Amino acid sequence: MSEVRCSCSCGKAGLVVTGPVMGRVRCHCTICQTANRAAYADSMILLAKHVPLERVDYVRFETMKDPPAIQRGFCRSCGCHVVAYGSYWRFLSLAFVPVARFPAEVPLPEPAMHVFYDFRIADVADAVPKYGKWPSDLAVLRTILRTRWGRAGRS
Repeated sequence: MSEVRCSCSCGKAGLVVTGPVMGRVRCHCTICQTANRAAYADSMILLAKHVPLERVDYVRFETMKDPPAIQRGFCRSCGCHVVAYGSYWRFLSLAFVPVARFPAEVPLPEPAMHVFYDFRIADVADAVPKYGKWPSDLAVLRTILRTRWGRAGRS
């Protein structure tokens, strides 16, 4: 993926994605429900270095849970969720960009999983794997490792 400019609903806040998407996840945790004002967050997973903070504009960051916590960024004008950053397993820094922030013409992968599904507001009738609280982090890590190894094997 070449550089992609993503923006919020009103167009004032934005960010630039500079690297490949590692996967797509639908998170049903209560914090994602609140941040996204929806039953779940539908987000692309990227390495944090591929969503450089210096290329994120007009965003205020907020921690919605005690550490270890994800820093969520919201548009300073319309308040919509634009990006989230988090460090996992002490060696992996990730960024999550809502699918709705990407331009419509950018091809995105289908969702790989539903995580924190035990916190869902309603059942989702699809064939996408669903993980509860404890297996969710491992499922995301497995997706990332497969993506990284797959790319390394083709180099």
